[in-house]
Amino acid sequence: MARLTLTLLGGFRARLGSRPPLAFPTRKAQALLAYLALPLGVAHPRDKLANLLWGSTAETTARTSLRQTLYALRKSLGRLERSPLRVEGNTVALDPAAVTVDVDAFEQRMAEATPAALLEGAGLYQGDLLDGLSVGEAPFDDWLMSERERLRVVALEGLSRLLVLQRSAGPADAAVQTALRILNLDPLQESVHRALMQLYVETGRRGAALRQYQLCVQSLHQELGAKPERETIALYDDI
Repeated sequence: MARLTLTLLGGFRARLGSRPPLAFPTRKAQALLAYLALPLGVAHPRDKLANLLWGSTAETTARTSLRQTLYALRKSLGRLERSPLRVEGNTVALDPAAVTVDVDAFEQRMAEATPAALLEGAGLYQGDLLDGLSVGEAPFDDWLMSERERLRVVALEGLSRLLVLQRSAGPADAAVQTALRILNLDPLQESVHRALMQLYVETGRRGAALRQYQLCVQSLHQELGAKPERETIALYDDI
């Protein structure tokens, strides 16, 4: 039986098995489905969901909009033999037995912290949660900002562990790619700039190491108005 697969890291995509991505009528329908998926199985009161996504409208209008959106979701998911939507009384939830979410797999792999699991988790993190999705409602946008930051921290911690493992046992090129991913997420991690400079030297790319130092200097100056640490300057001088 086909499952609903939600890909939420780096954007929004929903599939039924191997079929093409599903289309939803509104961004708020996507937002509602994503909110119900994080975490799966939690039953949310209708009033809470209406306020989350339609709080700027009158209460009766918000309830009507929620009802219409749930109807649209059921219609979009109609090809499933077992609907993942659980609408029981005054609550709405997603059935964990009928839905797979990339965020769940990502967090599980990062928590396992084995080299293979960290590598898989890094591959699942394709960008910020629901990147590009905005609904213009403060309650939802506040929740989304908080979740994005939390998952970014999980990604940074996992990638940092992976970098340590790759530097000690893995190929240098893999460690370089991991370091670049960390700095793409947080360009102020000076220790990672140093690690990347050293990796470039180890692989015969002295010019790249010197350019990396300049990127470090630029990032620190622009974001913090600060200069590199002595250890970073000493490494640059050595190179």
